[in-house]
Amino acid sequence: MSEVGDSAVGQLRDQLAREKGKLRALRDIGLALGSTLDLDQLLGVLLARVASVMDSERALLYVLEDDGSELWCKVGDDGAMRESRLKSGAGLAGWVSAQGRALNVKDARRDPRFSTDLDPVAQLDPRSVLGVPMRNHHGRVIGVLQVINKHQGYFGVEDEAMLAALAAPAAVVIENSKLFVSVVGKNIELLETQEQLERKVKELELLFELAQLSATATELDELLDGVLARTTAAMDAEAAAIMLVDARTGDMRFSHARGGDPERVLRLRLPAGEGIGGWVARYGSPLVVNDVDKEERHSRSIADEVGYHPRSVLCVPLQLPEGGAIELLNKSQGEGRFSADDLKLATAVAGHVSTAIQLARSRRSRQQQERLSTIGQLLSSVLHDLKTPMTVISGYARFVGQEPDADKLKKYGEAILRQVEIINAMTGEILAFASGDSQLWLRKVYVVQYFEELLEQLRIELDGRGVEVALELRYRGVARFDQHKIQRAVHNLARNAAQALGAGGGKFTIRVDRRPEDGALVLTFSDDGPGVAPEIRDRMFESFTSFGASGGTGLGLAIVRKVVEDHGGEIELESRPGETVFTITLPQQQQATQPDRGPEADGVDPTASV
Repeated sequence: MSEVGDSAVGQLRDQLAREKGKLRALRDIGLALGSTLDLDQLLGVLLARVASVMDSERALLYVLEDDGSELWCKVGDDGAMRESRLKSGAGLAGWVSAQGRALNVKDARRDPRFSTDLDPVAQLDPRSVLGVPMRNHHGRVIGVLQVINKHQGYFGVEDEAMLAALAAPAAVVIENSKLFVSVVGKNIELLETQEQLERKVKELELLFELAQLSATATELDELLDGVLARTTAAMDAEAAAIMLVDARTGDMRFSHARGGDPERVLRLRLPAGEGIGGWVARYGSPLVVNDVDKEERHSRSIADEVGYHPRSVLCVPLQLPEGGAIELLNKSQGEGRFSADDLKLATAVAGHVSTAIQLARSRRSRQQQERLSTIGQLLSSVLHDLKTPMTVISGYARFVGQEPDADKLKKYGEAILRQVEIINAMTGEILAFASGDSQLWLRKVYVVQYFEELLEQLRIELDGRGVEVALELRYRGVARFDQHKIQRAVHNLARNAAQALGAGGGKFTIRVDRRPEDGALVLTFSDDGPGVAPEIRDRMFESFTSFGASGGTGLGLAIVRKVVEDHGGEIELESRPGETVFTITLPQQQQATQPDRGPEADGVDPTASV
């Protein structure tokens, strides 16, 4: 074969080898597209194969930002990828992206569109440059694929067609990568949102539990123990404590503790301002320490004393006049570090605890004041009710000074002694009322004698007040009740009627009857006063409540109701202008109370006044 023939065959072989190389490159590009979604790895394979197929020194890929303002470039260099940026429309690649057309330049440095300051190609000593636009499936330009410096000659028409063909899979690479990055970004965003929601739900659950605990806890200690337990669990802490400042000494004590050795912690008292908790309580500022060993304010002596050495501490102040703090120790999650979100939640819990402590103190103070007020009102009632027997004693004492008859003097003396007994019974009854004692001494009582004696007592008590006292005995037999307690109730009702009648006076009537169907004793007390106002009618029997009567305490009618209820009876009130009626019904069946000793056992003559 001639030399010309051998040369032609050699050229054909070289051309065939190049074509085979291009086919292998296209195959590698296709395999790479399905092997990974990592953009740098894809572009590393893609640009190396493009440079090989195009018989060029370098291949570059420019990606257009979504807003079209800028192109960023991935430059392949020995398998590594470098990134640089180019303003949209600047340089050779910028022109291709703006025009959407291929650009084939034989001498880049002489082209007016080339800029040594802006174009990344300038660093590669460009001579011949070929660039084609990359389009997505909508036909929109998303970037530029560019090759630099043809090894032999210049880039021709076939090269333009080949690079345009390679730009299509390159566009797929860019679109898939963007989609993948977007999906990954959305997933990360969703995970972060989910974590935030879970954290917020956890915080809300904690605050809701604390609100429920505040509503159900009967004691402050129970509430604070529950708060610490729930807060420790919600914030993934190993231990926690509530510290309060002694207002007198300024020292700090641990009022409640969880984790570690609570008994040793609760016995501890700290000098003012000592330790992290002392500093927070003194200055009213929260403190987060995630490396306790490096914190100067940490007191190692306290840790040694309680046998617990924290790694991380979150401490927030309590909003109390004397100061205080809540301390959380050793976060078990999140690399053992307390976060800003933990601080916010702890601050909210501290506000809740501060409010609970202040409300408990206010409630305790109010209860003490109410107790003192109740004692004062009770004493006032005792003094007020003593007026009745004292008035009777005074009246009989006047008779004694004016009566020469010995029998009458004896009778007056006995009456005075009975009033002294009434005073003794009255004081004991008030103490029993205050303590809730409902013991009864049921005795056989002769109705006529008992109520005639009461009538005489009431006339003496109400003498000079313009009140006429009348007695209607529709039943004249025997009844069973506690005579001293019923006497007290009748006196209270009479006094209540006199107050209602006022200075103008009026009539107070006692009627005694017996209900035929069950034998119950029915006592009716009525007056012809102005009546009870509707707005206070349902509250007439409340303890320690006065309804405008001068000198009244409101205890009288409360005692009346209690006396009736202790007897197993009922009391009813009916009132209208011109008439007020209290009706007391006392059952007469045998009751499980103190045994009936009989009037004779009490030294009472059935034929005499009781």
